[in-house]
Amino acid sequence: MFDSKLPHVEVRKTASLRGAIDLPSSKSTSTRAILTAALTQGDCIIKNMATGFNTIAMRSNVERLGATFSSHNDETHVRGINIKSIDEKIFFDPGNSGVVLRLLMGVSAMLNEVEFTTEYKHSLAVRSQGEMVRALRKLGVVCEATGTDSRLPISMKSNRQIGKYTEVSCRKSSQFLSGLLYLGGLSETDLEIKVVDSITAPAMVHTTINNLRHAGIDIEYDASFRNFLIKGSSSFRPTNFTVGADPASTAAILSLCSSLPSDVILNGFFEEELGSGAVIQYLTATGAEIRELENHRIQVLGGTEVKAGDFDGSIAPDAVPALAARAVFADGTSTFHNIEHIRYKESDRISDFRQEVAKLGIRTEEEQDQLIIHGNPNGYRGGVSLNSHFDHGLIMAFTTIGLHCKEPVLINDPHHVGQTYPEYFKHIISIGANVEQ
Repeated sequence: MFDSKLPHVEVRKTASLRGAIDLPSSKSTSTRAILTAALTQGDCIIKNMATGFNTIAMRSNVERLGATFSSHNDETHVRGINIKSIDEKIFFDPGNSGVVLRLLMGVSAMLNEVEFTTEYKHSLAVRSQGEMVRALRKLGVVCEATGTDSRLPISMKSNRQIGKYTEVSCRKSSQFLSGLLYLGGLSETDLEIKVVDSITAPAMVHTTINNLRHAGIDIEYDASFRNFLIKGSSSFRPTNFTVGADPASTAAILSLCSSLPSDVILNGFFEEELGSGAVIQYLTATGAEIRELENHRIQVLGGTEVKAGDFDGSIAPDAVPALAARAVFADGTSTFHNIEHIRYKESDRISDFRQEVAKLGIRTEEEQDQLIIHGNPNGYRGGVSLNSHFDHGLIMAFTTIGLHCKEPVLINDPHHVGQTYPEYFKHIISIGANVEQ
């Protein structure tokens, strides 16, 4: 695991990459599998569970509810609890994870009293949770939040008798809907949820639905994917989960390897959250050669030429920083669109990205839902220090850029990469990336 005590890493120009990497497991699937297993009155097994900070935070919080864990090789055995039997006040700490917070907020409507706090005062604590607070209040749950934006700390009280209908906005995040779907799975009566606008990342809602259905929760939705019904007759049943590759981390490695001369094998590749191969399609369309091999492996053969190309970020939102980092070396202009929702992640992944890469002389523009990159195939001098903004996505993106620069690039607070990919720097160094820890 990466040394959390280091204030920065130094990324230096790298000629080529060779070798193999075992891709990290999905934080999104892992966090959902942990929560689902914890809500099951029985024993579940999770294979290939992720090890990042998000996963650790979810596990720690459900342990506060009484769930227990044991590990056997690549299997994690979980014994769940009856959440409705818990009477004492529960204190939750989601760390810097929005998905952990929002899924647990949904579940907490079945707890008597809950309080959420975080030490990430300049990241998760400044993100609005208003959409979730309003949806829960409509169901009769008492929610007290900080300020007009409904920020952390947040307290909740409930008599466990929730309403049958609520509405939620998903313009900023689909995680609000996912949290409510979990609540529906716990409710003894039918719960109808209406999305009042658009869902920014529908693929992640499908991940939630698939996870819940796998555990016996009956969820219906209409053709518009805006109206959802969870049957009150459902109940969580013991089941097993196998976790695939993490989409954000996989996109970062694919982008890094395909931006340099490379011959790298990626082991453990599953497409479950990559937007039906949209990331690979984009990379191959813009000059990369990627081959699918047997036994869940892919081969990346990168070159020196990067073509400009546009990308619909609604399909694979976590991939945008990684793909944008590669686009800064393209011969032309690339536009990443339908991405307003990535402003509300660990950082503002549009404005904060632009703020940092401007130090390198990279020319960019932005609209509310667009990031426009004016590429330069001749590269950049480097010799600057970039702030991570507590964001694993930006750290991996800045690393890709730094490997091309003529002078070293410093990335501050690099340990936040552990949110999804604790082994990131160790892995890329193993294939030849010139990074000084």
